[in-house]
Amino acid sequence: MFRSVADGFAKLLEAIEPNPKEVDARASHRRSIEQALDTSFANFNRLAVIGSHTRETAIRGYSDVDYLAVLGKADVMHGGKVVQSSTVLANVRRALGSRFKSTEIRNDGPSVVVNFKGGEGAVDVVPGYWSGTTGQDGYPVFAIPDGVGGWLLTSPQRHSKYLVEEGAASRYKLKGTIRLLKAWKYARTPSVPLLSFHLELLLASAGTCKGIKTYGACLLDAFRLLRDRGGSALNDPLGISGRIPIVYTAHQAEALVKHAAHAAFHADAALSAEQSGLIDEAFRQWRIVFNGWFPSRR
Repeated sequence: MFRSVADGFAKLLEAIEPNPKEVDARASHRRSIEQALDTSFANFNRLAVIGSHTRETAIRGYSDVDYLAVLGKADVMHGGKVVQSSTVLANVRRALGSRFKSTEIRNDGPSVVVNFKGGEGAVDVVPGYWSGTTGQDGYPVFAIPDGVGGWLLTSPQRHSKYLVEEGAASRYKLKGTIRLLKAWKYARTPSVPLLSFHLELLLASAGTCKGIKTYGACLLDAFRLLRDRGGSALNDPLGISGRIPIVYTAHQAEALVKHAAHAAFHADAALSAEQSGLIDEAFRQWRIVFNGWFPSRR
């Protein structure tokens, strides 16, 4: 039996910790992906790991390994102009399809997903091209698909530095809270529409996890924030990426707000029960939030 709600959160965080073998299996395809892109794009530069695995916010079984496929400017231009990102995504999908003929390949927002081993080894390939630097600190900036046909500027290294700094300021609760929110996302059926890059920058910029707070308190504030923002895009706190979406459609925004409101209600009930010493009830409420993923107390 768990003595406290904190023990329950510790157990859930342990359960969603990425399995190194799972990550290694996905990364093992890197060379083959590089060869496929090198064959199809005359100015292909390199494949760089980005995303949640570099920021320690990935969760077991659900967080794909994300690669930034750095293309040359000529690879994304036609008639002297940069083409729509949807065109580049189609070209990347075609290139990977030629290499992995028996593997499921699909588009997902800004990436091409390659579902190795029936989905157990999925990797996301995000095409991009160098667009400059962040200025005085000189971090590289890339243009990547924005998920709706256009291009979005991003600097994976600079954003990661920002998140590390904000994580330290939160007494290292930020990473754990993000991972718990991803668990909540995937625990629901269907999963909650929610883009993790937005989520990480939102919680960091809002200071959601700063101060002496439990994971429960951080989650309640996060759910309320997601509910009250109504699915709106976020101004990049670093001023690099402009407006960063959290969802792609109005329907997804409506679903996100509905899920967040439900979670906020039960998270509030869980915290109230815990403060009143009703630990069994607190566990019951958190199990509602996480749709059974939160451990039972007994």
